[in-house]
Formats: sequence, structure tokens, C-alpha cells
Amino acid sequence: MLPANQPSIDYNLKVKPEKFQSLEDARCFLLKQVKEWDNSQNKPIPENSGVVRLEASLESAHPLEWLTLQDCSQKIYWENRSQKEQFAGIGTALEIADGKDGYENILQVISKILQDSPETVRFYGGMRFDSKASISPEWETWGTARFTIPLVELSIIEENVTLACNFLPGDKKNSKLQPLQNLLESLRTEDVIIPDNPLIGLERHDLPEYRQWCRLVEQGLENISSGKINKVVLARAAVFSLARDYDPTELLLQLGRHAPQAFHFCFQLAPNKAFLGITPELLYRRSGTQIGSEAIAGTRPRGQTLEDDQRLADELRNSEKEQREHLMVLDRMERVLKQFCRQTKRLSYLERLPLRHVQHLLSRMQGILRPNVNDSDLLPSFHPTPAVSGTPDPEAREIIRELEPFDRGWYAGPVGWINRNQAEFAVAIRSGLLCGRTLRVYTGAGIVAGSVPEEEWREIEVKLQSWKSLLGRS
Repeated sequence: MLPANQPSIDYNLKVKPEKFQSLEDARCFLLKQVKEWDNSQNKPIPENSGVVRLEASLESAHPLEWLTLQDCSQKIYWENRSQKEQFAGIGTALEIADGKDGYENILQVISKILQDSPETVRFYGGMRFDSKASISPEWETWGTARFTIPLVELSIIEENVTLACNFLPGDKKNSKLQPLQNLLESLRTEDVIIPDNPLIGLERHDLPEYRQWCRLVEQGLENISSGKINKVVLARAAVFSLARDYDPTELLLQLGRHAPQAFHFCFQLAPNKAFLGITPELLYRRSGTQIGSEAIAGTRPRGQTLEDDQRLADELRNSEKEQREHLMVLDRMERVLKQFCRQTKRLSYLERLPLRHVQHLLSRMQGILRPNVNDSDLLPSFHPTPAVSGTPDPEAREIIRELEPFDRGWYAGPVGWINRNQAEFAVAIRSGLLCGRTLRVYTGAGIVAGSVPEEEWREIEVKLQSWKSLLGRS
């Protein structure tokens, strides 16, 4: 049953009903409002008013589990590292893509749309690590950058649970409401428990393979010793052939159980075609004029015992090589903050970030932005960090293009969301591209003076452990 005394609708603003007890009640409420709009002769949807959004508050929900149920080819999922913010979306209300003229222009277009839209409307998306690199076939449909507002969205922010729908005002016949109505009618709302179901990997090969990797690291070290660069981050792609088709959102759900302290994301363009990952690395988070960022660099595995774990943590923090690598990232991030902020502050220095299989050095910082600074200024300046490229960046990226035998695509690029007053972007490491029955998992290692190729190979294998844990055999 629907609650009595339902609110009237403001076509330009979100709807704020009392909380519904179930997803099914919330779905019925939103569907009823959309049908009324579609049949309305007296209250046409206003044009040129940004994105229209309807919201229904809920007592509780599980966004990622809900997402796995939906029979929709386009899906989006984002969960921040604290697990206090979860966003699941299906369908496409609006998409801004390509970016041949530079993704800064895309961000400016997004900003204009959001200024005329409710504050809770979000664009979700990401972009390539290197817009100048050649695009390989598996990444062709992703473009340089792609940001989407979903048609239907289930979210949790702190303890506020919301089912919402978004759409752009259409023509006077309101024809753009029909896809939304169809999606709401087919929406599944039952509870579901997804059990652990390991992937069956038939075979694995690596790009580059071990011997080639060692040669590439040696070439990177030669560039460092010659003075051309101070650091370069070289990556590998572990390519798994799978025994059957897998749903990307179910894959992310199981993957997230192995990495609860990470950002979880999935951008699905079509069935069995998605980019997903579990990254620990925040690029920046902005709320109004407040901005926070982090430097994550320096790695050791976790120990088998408490004593062993502490020994490895001490070894990490006291390593001159790891500290040097970390400071390259920290110095760059603080310079970017000072470029755009009237005030900055370092919150922590060389603290330990323990994850399930590895531990990192972490330093955190924050700032107050100067007037008129926006995400089209910030994102191109923060990305790429020395944690995924190297220093200096132009030379490091040139070496990456020359040495790596694959296209990074969106791996190590920025992924996240933007709304009218906020933005959050993470660095898409520990990520994978699912194309049918082929899963490519990307992971990298920072190469500095003193790096040993064999040790860097082993470090990447440890970073891959969460993904390998999903495979029944590989």
C-alpha cells in the first residue's frame, strides 16, 4: 500500500515523500507520478530546466545487490571507501561522451547542465589514462571520456536511502518519459542474496610476460639513471579466459568482499562488457570550496601473523626507497593543491593504509579553493599523479607509451562522480575490463632508482590477489 497524503509534485525539483517501507512501494509511487506526467494536459514538463528528478525515500536497501537483479544493459555503481555512500544506476537519462576536443570541455558542459538541475543529480563516469595514446579495439567504444546520468538510481548517503528517477524535459508530447516508464515497470525489487561463486578461468597469460617485464623495468631504470626521469610506473595486464559469461555487477559484488576498504566501481556499457575495480586511491573529493586529496605510494604485503605484519609495516615506513617514491607523489599533490587553494593543510604523513593483501604509505591533505575554481580546472591538473605515471609526467607518459605492450584505456584514469556542488574521483587502479569471456586485470608498480624487476613482479602478484581469489582455477 502507498502512504496516504502523498506530496504534490514540483516539476523542477525533487519530490520528498515520507519514507517507504519497501522498494516495491517506492517503485509504484515513482511509476504513478511518471504516468500522471505522461498523461497530463495541464502541467506539461517544462523545457530548458536542466534534469528533472523524482525521489522516494526508503527505510533500507542494498544498492549493489539490487543492481545485480536488473535486466538492463547499461549499469553504473559507485561506493566510496568508507562504504557510507553507495550509488547504483540503470539506463541512461543523459550521456556526455567522446572528448576529442579535450575532456575539460566535457566537464564544462556537465557543469552547465548541473547548474540548472537539482543538487542530488549526479554524473558518473571516467576517462582514459592517456588521451594521446593509441586506442586498442577493446577500448574503442569507451571513448576518451564518458559521463552518464542514469534513468533510475538507488543510493545510500550516510543513512539516507533513496530511489530516484532522472530525465531531461522532452517535447510537449513528453515522449522521453516512455523509456523511463518502461524501466520502472520492469524494475525488480525483491531481496536477493548473492553467494560466492568463483569464476572458472580456463587460462591466463600476461602482457608483458615475465622475461619481457624484466627487460622493460631495466629500460625504465636506464631512463632514470640517464636523468630523463625520476620515476616511471609500469603496468601489466593479466588476461584471463573465462569458462562462461559472467554478470559484471555480480563480479564486483564478490570482488568487493575481498577489498572492503576500497572504492568500488563498475561502468557497464552492455551485457558482459564493463570496466570495474576496487581501488584504494582517492584523487580528490570536493565539497563546495573544500577539497581533500591523498598521496598513496610505497607497498608491502600483509603479514601472516600480527608480528610479521608489524615487521613488514615497519620495514615499509623505514625504507628509504619507499619513502622517496612516496614523497614524489606527495610533493606533486601538494603543489597542485597550492595552485588552486588559498589555504592548505597536511593532515597526516606516512601513515599506514592496511588493505586485505597489501599495505601502503598514505599522506592526506586538504585545502580551501580560491573563487571560481571548478572541476574542469582541477581534474586535468590532478591527473595523472606520479603514483600511476611517474615524474616528470610528460616524459614518464612518453616512456609508458613506448614500453607497455597494451593500451591502458581507463585503467589508472580518473573515475567518479560530479554534482552541482560536489565531486569525488578515485584513481582506477586494481581494475579490470570484462569483454565477453575475456577479463583483463591491470596492475602497476612504481619504478625508481633501486627497483629490482623480480621484486616488482612479485609486488604486482600480491596486488592481484583479490582478483585471483575470485578464480576457481587460473
